[in-house]
Amino acid sequence: MPINTKEFRYDINALRALAVLGVVLFHYKVPYFQGGFSGVDIFFVISGYLMTRIIIRGLAKGNFSVIEFYSRRVKRILPGLLFLILCLTVINFFLYLPVDYSDFVKNAAASAVFYSNILYYKSDYFDASSENNMLLHTWSLSVEWQFYLILPLVLMLVNRFLKNDRRGYLAVFLIAAVLIFVGSLFATDYRPNASFYWCQRGAGK
Repeated sequence: MPINTKEFRYDINALRALAVLGVVLFHYKVPYFQGGFSGVDIFFVISGYLMTRIIIRGLAKGNFSVIEFYSRRVKRILPGLLFLILCLTVINFFLYLPVDYSDFVKNAAASAVFYSNILYYKSDYFDASSENNMLLHTWSLSVEWQFYLILPLVLMLVNRFLKNDRRGYLAVFLIAAVLIFVGSLFATDYRPNASFYWCQRGAGK
């Protein structure tokens, strides 16, 4: 697709590049990059900012369509994900033993319907079984998709009361940010795996 240079955000693209670099260096266990997993958080923040901006703009103009929003997200995420799952399913059929292949198919099905983060939360990300899971990384896509499902509905509900009041939106976002942050801190202490796989807190656990 052609890039509209007036809309293209080079600053956001640079943040994405730094986030990817941090995650890659973390997985290769490069010294001093133990916090590289925060790159996933950066991606989530960027996605939240961009999607919220799209929705609020559409609501302000009165032309926002939740069906179109979901359709665009599906077209952006699903083709690449399904292609990856299909390729691995075919290749692993010849490489895996039946028991291992059965586990892989279960993981593949969960990834395809954006359920993998819920499936994996009972295991440690650094367990041996997790490290052998080729689709482990799809947990973040599941979190992202679940966020996309909820966000427009929440903003449409909020907008019914705020009527595009920017100060009202700011107050709601600040309160929500504080509540979510405090909740994530408690979840990280008491349910670190669930916190990690559901909202990307507790990466250091």
